[in-house]
Amino acid sequence: MVTIWPLDDPQASQAKADDCEFVLDHYDLVASQLAISDAQKQHVNFEGEGPFLVGWSPSKARGVPDALVLVVDMSADNNQADIDHKFRFWKNKIIEDPSLWRNGWSVEQVRQAIHNFAEEYGQSMLEAIKLFGAKP
Repeated sequence: MVTIWPLDDPQASQAKADDCEFVLDHYDLVASQLAISDAQKQHVNFEGEGPFLVGWSPSKARGVPDALVLVVDMSADNNQADIDHKFRFWKNKIIEDPSLWRNGWSVEQVRQAIHNFAEEYGQSMLEAIKLFGAKP
């Protein structure tokens, strides 16, 4: 799973070095708004302020009606520990476990990963992570 932080200049040396100040200063709002728009076409309701992690699998499912979309909503996170937990979930369970998404989302496996992660990090995590789409 490729995770993209939308930047206006992703090839810049600072971007490749994960320079936090650079990536914050060069955030590509238009690309982010397009991702949100595509997810909304798939029944996602972005009620919070964000930030949001949004994933499609396969990537060509982006914008396709009734495809499943994984959304991690960090709107309620008001401390670094909560944000770190959700990024850790994304890294450990989404990026590094392709069995969850390689052939499209495995809803049951994603639910189990969310459950296991929530067991460790709490109920607020479970409430923030949602799958959207018409497929069961």
